[in-house]
Amino acid sequence: MMNSKSSSSGNQDSNAFVAAGNAFGNFFNRVGKAFEEKQEELRIAREAKEAGKIWDNKKKEWVFYLIDEEWEELETKEKQLKTKGSSGAVGEDGSEERAVKDREYYDLLGVSTNATAAEIKKSYYKKARVVHPDKNPDDPEAAAKFQQLGHAYNVLSNDQLRAAYDKNGKSSTTAEETDTTEMDAMVFFNVMFGSALVEPYIGELWVAQTADSMLKDESMAGMTPEQYEAMDEEERNKIMEERIAAMQEENEFKRAKREVKCAKNLRTRITPFMDLFEVKGPKLAKEVFRQEVHEEAVKIAQGAQGDLYLKTIGFALEVNAEEYLGFESSFLGLGGHLARTKQNASGFGTAMGLLGAGVKAASAGVRAMQEAEKLQKDMEERAAGGNAGESGENGAMPTEEEQMKMAMGVQESIDDSLPAFLEFAWAINKRDIHSTLKGVCKKLFDDASVPKE
Repeated sequence: MMNSKSSSSGNQDSNAFVAAGNAFGNFFNRVGKAFEEKQEELRIAREAKEAGKIWDNKKKEWVFYLIDEEWEELETKEKQLKTKGSSGAVGEDGSEERAVKDREYYDLLGVSTNATAAEIKKSYYKKARVVHPDKNPDDPEAAAKFQQLGHAYNVLSNDQLRAAYDKNGKSSTTAEETDTTEMDAMVFFNVMFGSALVEPYIGELWVAQTADSMLKDESMAGMTPEQYEAMDEEERNKIMEERIAAMQEENEFKRAKREVKCAKNLRTRITPFMDLFEVKGPKLAKEVFRQEVHEEAVKIAQGAQGDLYLKTIGFALEVNAEEYLGFESSFLGLGGHLARTKQNASGFGTAMGLLGAGVKAASAGVRAMQEAEKLQKDMEERAAGGNAGESGENGAMPTEEEQMKMAMGVQESIDDSLPAFLEFAWAINKRDIHSTLKGVCKKLFDDASVPKE
């Protein structure tokens, strides 16, 4: 009996031991298989990188990246977006121009009478930056030229005014356009920070695009305020979600197009030197490159914010090149890690600078608003405290001269706050340029059409 129980217990122990052994065996087999799979992944990744491929997160595979191929895809997508958002306006299709009563404003902007709203806006931004008085201090007629250009844009960018102008000429729109001559937000930022010399390398600044979008919000999707207010909360939320999704898609498209275009421009810029390198050798190619780049830098420095652009763009290009070369050629990629640390430190400093500039701008804005509110309150109190026929310092109603002084006080307060706003805007620009050039350099370095050597 005892022997039978002992035998049964031994068999159970033996079975448990075998089961444990099998479990451990399966575990180590899985670990070994996972290790082999990981080694295989690393081998594939190494071979892919050596061949010049990059990992595509969307396709989940290693692919050859080509700048020109992405540019074609973006152009195709842009055409689709234009078709989707087209309102029937005639674009650049080579059709005969529409007959209009007067075409002076079209000629000032350099556009066809068939020009779309986007074409009119693009031409205005380009010309306004050239003729603005701040860009032409030696031209006594610069202010008049800029004002005339603004008149033309104010009319042609407004559907009702444009229709009246096309039908009746300037006489029917002079009064209306005089009342709408405020500077466009995008033009303001382009005048203050724009430079045609650096645009090929950094594209159109984000702050200018955003200011334009915010001040010309189309969140109601063409509806009147009354129609929007009549909707219930669910319908409003749905419209807002659709609008946000569309804006995100548009912003992503603009970012990609901006980076690819700048990468193409950089490639075009350095191609002649690479050709010279092949024909005449590295010494002459480097000398010619340095000389031409120096001449270009001198021209940029003479423009608006030129010194800031040179420092910001130069640092971004240098640190991205150091990071790429460091990972490609240094031992264990130490050079790349060092350059990345340098870039991260600069990014942190830029973020802190942006925060500080933002606080200054907010404080300046609050002071300007408080000054304006104070003056407005003072005027209202004086108007309410006296007789309707009295005026002047001892009366209730401020005289025209006093009102002018109050308005000038508000304007001075706003002018005093402008430097803080411009400092904040430049801090945003600096961060934008660093981010953009990081993407531009990656595309340029990943471009499989250019050999790594």
